[in-house]
Amino acid sequence: MSKRKVRLSNLITLIKNRKPFSILGIVFVFSSVFILLPSVLFMINSFLEPYEKYDFVKIEQNGTEKIAKITDLRPVNNVTINGEHPLKISYEFSDKGLTKSDKFQTMDLEKTNEMKIGNEIKIKTFENQSKIQNLEPFTFPFYLFYTLPFIFFVLGSIFSLIGLVPALRDYNLYKNGIVKEGTIISLTLNSGLPITNIGQSILINYYYLSSNGQKIFGKSKTTDLSIMLEKKAEDKINLFVSENDETKSCLIPKLEAMKNNWKI
Repeated sequence: MSKRKVRLSNLITLIKNRKPFSILGIVFVFSSVFILLPSVLFMINSFLEPYEKYDFVKIEQNGTEKIAKITDLRPVNNVTINGEHPLKISYEFSDKGLTKSDKFQTMDLEKTNEMKIGNEIKIKTFENQSKIQNLEPFTFPFYLFYTLPFIFFVLGSIFSLIGLVPALRDYNLYKNGIVKEGTIISLTLNSGLPITNIGQSILINYYYLSSNGQKIFGKSKTTDLSIMLEKKAEDKINLFVSENDETKSCLIPKLEAMKNNWKI
């Protein structure tokens, strides 16, 4: 069958009818991907020093051992772990005839107690990166900040499953569903959120006959409250039913049918 004429405004209406969950799903997913995640990436790139981004595993596996000389030792006072500050060690070393400098942070404070400026230490270098031997590198766990966009994305996905996915399903039924007659079982008013009544709708439970004559039960939401005055249990209603999966159905909205001239 040819697709029924359906407008984008019909999808927007369906999304609005599923609020607050559909709107929350869009807002949370959009915020996590396009606002929070870029903000975290920007913050990490802005606050992490170049030496904190080194691939220490690769340096340890493939690096070349060299001797370096300590040029500075100082605690990182803006970071405290169990009452202790990481130690930032600055050092110089010779590489291919050039004197290079680098830095390294560690929480192995017992191993660094005897270190002094001017001491020689063993390091490994690889692809313009280096690390001090026998010390564990310390990098502030910025990955924890990824939990915020992750939480927003998960919540947004849940809200989308509740509100947005059903809206998209009904939109597809508007375009491709076949028209069938159903019988109302019950109509239940959902008052929506307290005070504001946002999300107020009517839940319609119904059944219809499949192509082989079996009863299929379904339910559909509508914000057209006039249906409570026009219909009651056992009355007939028109439905859109999926041609490929007869268990998928939705109420044919009276106003949308008139606006789109569906002639049902």
